[in-house]
This record gives sequence, C-alpha cells and structure tokens, in this order.
Amino acid sequence: MTDGHLPPRAVLDIAKILGDDDRAFVVGGQALNLWAEYYSEGAAELLEFRPYTSKDIDYFGQRVVAEKLAAGLGGSIDVPSPDDTTFQTAIVHATVQGIDIDIDFLSHVKGVQRGLEAGVVDLLLPYDHEGKEAELAIRLMHPLHCLQSRVANVIDLGRNDGTSRRQLAAAPIVLREYIAQSLTDGEEREAIDILRALFEYLRSDINGRKAHRILRYDPIDILRHFLADERLDARWREKSLAGMIAQLEGKRTFLGRMLTALRRPDSELSTPD
Repeated sequence: MTDGHLPPRAVLDIAKILGDDDRAFVVGGQALNLWAEYYSEGAAELLEFRPYTSKDIDYFGQRVVAEKLAAGLGGSIDVPSPDDTTFQTAIVHATVQGIDIDIDFLSHVKGVQRGLEAGVVDLLLPYDHEGKEAELAIRLMHPLHCLQSRVANVIDLGRNDGTSRRQLAAAPIVLREYIAQSLTDGEEREAIDILRALFEYLRSDINGRKAHRILRYDPIDILRHFLADERLDARWREKSLAGMIAQLEGKRTFLGRMLTALRRPDSELSTPD
C-alpha cells in the first residue's frame, strides 16, 4: 500500500518500464481506473465516479518481471515464502514521485475464472516524454475481467470503501464503451464474443448471477444497449441477443430461479442465485 493515492502520471512512469515481452499487465482497480479515464470524455456518466485513483497497483506477472521493475524504479523486492498460500509471486517496494508504494505481482485475479491472459489489451495513452508529446502503450486487464474483479472485490472480499464502490459503479459503463468502440473499429466479431462472454458470466458465474444486486448500472443493460445497434447483424440481435436477455430476465423471476435450482447439481442447490 502507499502513503497516498497514485496520480495518473506515476502509474505511467511505472508502466513504461515493462514491455510486451515481459508478459505482465496491470490488473485490479488501477486497470479499471485507466480504462475509466480513457472513456470518460465520451461517457459523461463516468465523470460522476472520479477521481480514478488508487493507493496501490497490481500486476499479473512472475518474479523475474518484478525484479526488472524493481531495478527500473530503484526499489527492492520481496518474494513470498514457499508455504505462502496467497497468489502473490513478488512484491516490489519503491518510491515513485515521492510516494512510497508496494506493487504486488499476482498469479491469479479473484473473480476471473478464464481467459485472463488471452484477453489482455494494449491501451494507448498520451505521455509527456522529455517535454515532447508521445504515446505509451500500457498492457491492461480486459474490461470484462475488470467488471468481474470489481464485483468479486465487493462480494467476496467485502470491500465497501469509497474507491471500491466508485470502481464498481464505473466498471459496467467501461465495458459498454469498450464494446461500442470495437463496433466503431469494425470489430463486430470481437463485440459479439464479449457480449456472449458477459451473458455466460451473468447466467452461470456465482458472482455474476448476483452482480445486479450491488451494481448501480445493471449489467444486463449492456446487452439491452446493443439490441438496437445496427452495427451488429440484425438476425443475431433479434435471435441470439434477444434470447440472451430473455433468459437472464427469466432467471430473475421467482419461477425462473426455482426452475434453475431444480436443474442444478445437488452441490449447487444451496448457492443463492
């Protein structure tokens, strides 16, 4: 943890040390913060949840990458003992812009069950390099995984502080904007794949089934948002997307929950929908 919140420039100063070959990427709240700032100009509702700052920064990555980052920041590194049961692979201690910070390197992100590494996205951000305007590519956790991790942060870990609640509120809006940008860029297949993955999460994941209870922006509204989007194939919207929405709506009714419970294995019958 840090003594204060990291300003955006400090996050960029940290991220610039690592490249694609290091196979590490920013996860957790700081990843969501960067996505939210990126989309806040086009999605005014994201402005309500500022400031997008956190006291820490987490990476998905291995010890050798943590050693590289520690060297680049002039910091030190601790490695968990062999009998440590956490998902930490290393902890980097450094001072960035006068702020003492611990950077956790992780081998797993709570709430994300599959596709974490395959979903990594390079986000291009403006960066002042020696007085000249430039761009910096930062490897970030996918917006869908940001949503999943922010939901788990509240449901599983019980985080209810202001930063956690703001990030939770912003996460579905960020995902909606990412899908919209994919369509703007002509990536219809990518948009469809994300919508399907979101549907599966809301239908089958233990946290996904409860996410609407804690979110201000119901994630099913992401699916509804694109129901009339003509950039998506009309037949797919009318049949597949509309069907996904109908299934999720049905599961939220009393009868739908009962029918779903009857179809579950005995081991899942005690799990709240």
